[in-house]
Amino acid sequence: MKSPFRFGGIVSGSNFTDRKKDIERLLTNFNSNINTLLMSPRRWGKSSLIHKAAQIALDSNSNYRFCFIDLFNIRDEKEFYSVFTKELIKTTSNKPEEWINSARQFLKRIAPKITIGIDPYTDFDIKLNVDTIQESYSDILNISEKIATNKKIKIIICIDEFQNLSYFNDPLLFQKRLRANWQYHKNTVYCLFGSKRHMLMELFENKSMPFYKFGDTFYLNKIDTEFLVEYILKQFKKTKKDIEPKLSLEIVSSMKNHPYYVQQLAHLVWINTNKKVSKQTLNNSKDDLLNQNSILYEKEIETLSTTQINFLRAITNNIKNNFSSTKIIQEYNLGTSGNVIKIKNALMKKEIIDMIKGQPIILDPAFELWLKKIYFCLNK
Repeated sequence: MKSPFRFGGIVSGSNFTDRKKDIERLLTNFNSNINTLLMSPRRWGKSSLIHKAAQIALDSNSNYRFCFIDLFNIRDEKEFYSVFTKELIKTTSNKPEEWINSARQFLKRIAPKITIGIDPYTDFDIKLNVDTIQESYSDILNISEKIATNKKIKIIICIDEFQNLSYFNDPLLFQKRLRANWQYHKNTVYCLFGSKRHMLMELFENKSMPFYKFGDTFYLNKIDTEFLVEYILKQFKKTKKDIEPKLSLEIVSSMKNHPYYVQQLAHLVWINTNKKVSKQTLNNSKDDLLNQNSILYEKEIETLSTTQINFLRAITNNIKNNFSSTKIIQEYNLGTSGNVIKIKNALMKKEIIDMIKGQPIILDPAFELWLKKIYFCLNK
């Protein structure tokens, strides 16, 4: 029997739960031509949310076209332009022949190099000349508006890991180019999102940056406990297995409502259960989860300084604030109050912690459980 739980990719269908208010907010932005700037830690369900909202929008309006671009492996402006044009053309045309015609029609001043392999649907590519890019970048950045106007459609461009443009050679100039062209678009809407919140906040909330006030900025929260508990109960029931509400709640609370890990732990509990979940089965499944990730967590620990590890120990002991107090600094050997700030910033940069409502949290709940149950117990 197939597991009723999904993790590690886009979650859809019956595996997608709640997010009604977030979906409504996105749909309102799409329909109202309001750009969206979305932030959340990795694996909180940003991509699944946006794909869900996109599907609902497409079902209600046949004139919509969604173009998805991931900047994860894009490291320079030239590559961005090539990927940007290729994905736009593929999104707004149905066949390889139409892709070629669109590229020639809307990029005729740029004269791109177009290649199509044996399988055109996977081997279609567009390469742009470096010199041409510097002279005609505005033409490239306005191609979506030209296509949308020509074909009488609305294009929603969704760009994941948007903070990665900070790694480009001249990121500030590039951001200025994007903003200078995109701000005038009437038939193209932008949904920009990513997982490195401290970098995205610098891009979106710093008044001196080009993308300040570019659109509706919001931070994605975790899914409410009641929805996750009910989801687990429903998924077990439909596969003729039984789990008590209190054990479903423990799955959610032990993974601190983290969508990815709630799904993963629930999956492990499900495959370890014949008919009815027991407390022992849940505990064994937690151990399985930690064992699966132990090598990864050991490598993570090796990259941290002693004071950074001590800071994580304080968090696992439910210290929520006052990290700069003399008592906490001495008890956890954190050095100085100035060093505490450096520790926080370093751990945030490594995406190990984040600051939520002024309090540091460990982003990976399984890592936090591993620290509590294994690492700190072995290193007392």
